[in-house]
Amino acid sequence: MKKIGLLLFFICTSSLAQTKIEGVILDKTSQQPLPYSTITIFGEKTHHTITNEDGKFAVEGFIQKDSMEVRHLGYKTKKVALVHFKNEANLYLDPDFSNLDEVVLTAGEDKEYPYILLDKIVQKYRQQKEATSSKAFLTLTSSVRGIPLEQIEGFYNSEQSLSGGITGLTIKSGRFGLNKSFAFYSLDNTQILSDFTFFEETGQILPDHPGNLNYNSLKRKYTVRIDDCSSCTQEEASLSFTPKNPNGRLFYGKMIVDYENLIVKKIELGIKDPVTNALTSINETVSLTPMEIEFNIVFNPLDFGKIQYLDFSFQMDYKSGDVSEIINSRTFIYFYDYNRSFEEPYFTKDISFSNDYDKIIALQASDDFWETNYQYPKSFSEQRSLDYMKENGFLINYDSYIPIDDLSYARPSVLSWHEDKRFAWDHLRDAADNDPKGIQGDKQYRTGKNYDSPFDVLRKTTGPKGKNQINIGYMLDLYWDLAGNRKIIGRTLLDIGSSEFTHEHTKNKLIYINLLFDIYEIYRRLANSRIKDGMTFTEMKSIYDEIYEGANVEAKNMSKETDYGDNLEALAKWNGRIKSRLDIDNFSLLR
Repeated sequence: MKKIGLLLFFICTSSLAQTKIEGVILDKTSQQPLPYSTITIFGEKTHHTITNEDGKFAVEGFIQKDSMEVRHLGYKTKKVALVHFKNEANLYLDPDFSNLDEVVLTAGEDKEYPYILLDKIVQKYRQQKEATSSKAFLTLTSSVRGIPLEQIEGFYNSEQSLSGGITGLTIKSGRFGLNKSFAFYSLDNTQILSDFTFFEETGQILPDHPGNLNYNSLKRKYTVRIDDCSSCTQEEASLSFTPKNPNGRLFYGKMIVDYENLIVKKIELGIKDPVTNALTSINETVSLTPMEIEFNIVFNPLDFGKIQYLDFSFQMDYKSGDVSEIINSRTFIYFYDYNRSFEEPYFTKDISFSNDYDKIIALQASDDFWETNYQYPKSFSEQRSLDYMKENGFLINYDSYIPIDDLSYARPSVLSWHEDKRFAWDHLRDAADNDPKGIQGDKQYRTGKNYDSPFDVLRKTTGPKGKNQINIGYMLDLYWDLAGNRKIIGRTLLDIGSSEFTHEHTKNKLIYINLLFDIYEIYRRLANSRIKDGMTFTEMKSIYDEIYEGANVEAKNMSKETDYGDNLEALAKWNGRIKSRLDIDNFSLLR
């Protein structure tokens, strides 16, 4: 009987468990989904997340007796038990309709008051320079006439402050997909967003807004007013600002603020035909004209002193020869786990990555890392873009695998060692040798590539005749999986961008470079074998540094003995040594 009782208890307890809980948050009045609602799960531990752009959320590792709180700007906060979603997929929030305080309405009739209120907010926030670290999850999609061109997902370490905005974004892991017919790479949006300041006077890439101006400039350049706001609560007001001269140098928009406590809850910015700094093509044959920008900045309703997400949409006119397209790009960054960070990847040798695309190829993207850290379900549009890339493009770092053959489209300046793919002279081809095709209905036409190929910016591939300066290093990374197990990932990287290659693109020189690459991989595996349980990441990095020095010595010996690949007999001996360690015969593969 005791065993039966224990069994029944186990079954009843297990029935409370649910591996995954999903739902949709909706407006009770309009029945429309509420994107980016803030969700807090209260259980054995507290967990925070948001809904996606379709109002959907998903959480794992909680049981139905746990409770969930949902917040959305302009709506009443609601708390329910997770058991609610056992039989019901939807949760409805009631709009929080409140009349604006009569004092504020009266003050709003004073033409000076909105300027004074906005300036007080700006001056207060300008003093808020304290930095907050956090994790961040980024998604980026670009399309032309509804046809997906690119899709990026990435986890970052972030630094932010109320005055400076996003002051740092360092990628931990990422993956991306590109359309093979139109090899478009968006502008370096993480750099653009990190450059944008919320409440400081500075020359930035994007146009200015009231947070960048002093009081006199604000009065001279803007019309500021307090608007009716049906979605504002009693303590909130909507401060709108419109440039007096719409010349493309100033954003229009509004701020939702707590007017008594001078707290900003949301900033909405927009501009048509913007005048920007440095938003130009890196290819002289491509004309890139910004047409429209929309930029929403939302602060965390659980702590308005922290940024919760950025939503940045950018429309641009793309022209190259007889090709003309309107490209739409959208970047969304969600900040979470404040005052916590990922362990950042370590490199034994500094690498000048051109941008985040380039770095993604060098970093780990293990399935268990993504399963552990993914923040919310893919939206319908994101899934559609991903499905399109599977059929008509290529995907880098999805399924823990880099499709090596597809790297010819991406043309990275960093190459990760792979036993099935040797370094080839094709990795150094000029962009013009492999122009992509454009999209125009069923017709395909050629387009320029370099705007769409930022990897080539820092590339310097030609060295003195007969000499090669080959730069190879290691990447070491650490993360935890869902079960809390520590995982270590290492990669051997050939830094094409900073290396110098001989003019003589011979088979012997190619074998020599691949043998160098293999030597470093052998030593990297030795470093991995010396990493033990219980070691700190600092200790692991020291091992990699020590082994890297040994690899450098071995590489110099090989270079000297083979006369940089010109001594065929010595090259064959080294090929035999590599074959015995890696089972790779470079002579057979490259001849």
